[in-house]
Amino acid sequence: MPKLHHLRNFVAVARARSLRSAARSLGLTQPALTRSVRELEAELGVALFQRHARGVSLTVAGERFLLRAQAALEELRRGSEEAAQARGEMQGHVAVALSSAPVLSLLARAYAQFRRDWPDVHLRFVEGLFPAVEPALRDGRLDFYLGPRPERQLSASYQVALVHRNERVVLARRGHPLRTAGSLQALLEADWIVTGLRERREEEFEEQFSALGLRSPRVVTVAESLMALLALLASSDALAFLPRQWADTPLFNGVLEPIAVRESLMAPDIVQVTRAALPLTPAAERLSMLLLRAAVHDFGEPAGA
Repeated sequence: MPKLHHLRNFVAVARARSLRSAARSLGLTQPALTRSVRELEAELGVALFQRHARGVSLTVAGERFLLRAQAALEELRRGSEEAAQARGEMQGHVAVALSSAPVLSLLARAYAQFRRDWPDVHLRFVEGLFPAVEPALRDGRLDFYLGPRPERQLSASYQVALVHRNERVVLARRGHPLRTAGSLQALLEADWIVTGLRERREEEFEEQFSALGLRSPRVVTVAESLMALLALLASSDALAFLPRQWADTPLFNGVLEPIAVRESLMAPDIVQVTRAALPLTPAAERLSMLLLRAAVHDFGEPAGA
């Protein structure tokens, strides 16, 4: 059975891709770290690294073992923090992935209350959708995800809970010449920006129109960055489908405004995804509860979960 220091040293080398850099970060000599890696490889009976003149790279077996090692170390850290929190020590780490919708609508209130409750806990927020953050959630680097429901069916290793239903709006710069259009039909000749943050971005965009019997506008711009999307919308006559939270937040008052259309626009539910087999630490559970409480305040109790 690999020892804890073997796992820690292996993960450090895998992340640094260099024995020298990893040894420096761990406060070890390079020969001592090399010996630790070789002991682990002997224990497992497989090579974990390929050695090169400029560093190391993981073998296929090493890539697979890295996922397990990272998950094991993260769970040990969480277990230690959970025990400390049970003793009344209000310290630890919480890492959460959120999409733009909960960031704009729920995070500020939850954050303020959490800081009052757990002032010494280190928080890390990652903005992204489920496909991009799943590896970090799976191996324990993230505590939970809050955002649009994943488009594929998740395995039983995850627990998915409905937070609230959501809707989209057509968003444009304030004073847009098409602001009184009233329908998607009247917006077909406009320039559209598709966000590059969904799994099926072009297909999903086209479905908004095809479901209504309309042809899809030509898309010539894909914004992979939300900051780029905001800048483009604010400085051009382009349009975009975005969660209603973008229109409701005071952050963009005077900059962006929704174009009212009579059609109903499809949008994925907002859900929370956690790992089914492992409970959240008390600190992570508190942050989760505060986010869900903010959602109930804004959207009501979720129905039909």
